[in-house]
Amino acid sequence: MSADESLAPDVDDEEDKRLMALVAEGDDDALRLLVHRHQGRLVGYLKGEVGSQATAEELAMEVFIRLHRAASRWRPEAKLSTYIIHIAHNLVLNEWRRRSRKPTSALDATPEMGDQSHEASRRLTELDEAFQRAIAQLPPEQKTAILLLVQQELPYEEIAVIMKAPVSSVKTWIHRARARLKDLLKDFYGPA
Repeated sequence: MSADESLAPDVDDEEDKRLMALVAEGDDDALRLLVHRHQGRLVGYLKGEVGSQATAEELAMEVFIRLHRAASRWRPEAKLSTYIIHIAHNLVLNEWRRRSRKPTSALDATPEMGDQSHEASRRLTELDEAFQRAIAQLPPEQKTAILLLVQQELPYEEIAVIMKAPVSSVKTWIHRARARLKDLLKDFYGPA
C-alpha cells in the first residue's frame, strides 16, 4: 500500500462510490477504472484461496462481471472493496464445491513457474510454494480469514461481514491459522 492510499482511505472509498454510481448509469469507463483499482489485490486474494494464478484471474473476471450486473442494486453501506471480496468469497466457495465433485489432475497442483534466473527468485518461489501448500492445509474458515487479513489488509470487522460470522470467530480462526502456518512452515526456515 502506498503512502497516498494509507493516508486517504476515505477518499478512495468516496471515489469507489462515485464510480459505482457511474457504472450503474452504464459508464463502461468507470467500470474499467474500478477494475484497475481493485484487480491486483483481488487476484492476490483469489490466488491464495485457489492456488492458481490462472484460476484466480478467471474468478476475478467473474467478480467484476457480477459487480457490473449488481451496480444498479448496490448500496454503499460498506466499502466497495468489502463488497468485492464478499462476491469473491462466494465464488471461492463455489470453486471449492466444484473441485470436491470433480477430481483434479496432478497438473492442477503444479505451481506456475516465474523467472528463476537468480537464486533469490528461486528461493522466493520455494517460499511461495511452501506457503501455498501450508495455506491449502488450513480449514476453509481459517484460510479465508487469514488471507483477508494478510493479503487484503481488512480489519476483523470487515472480515466478519464478508464471512457472515461474529468478530470473535474471525479472531479465533486467524489465531489458529497463524499457529498452524507457523508449525507447517517451521521446516522451511530450519537449517538447510
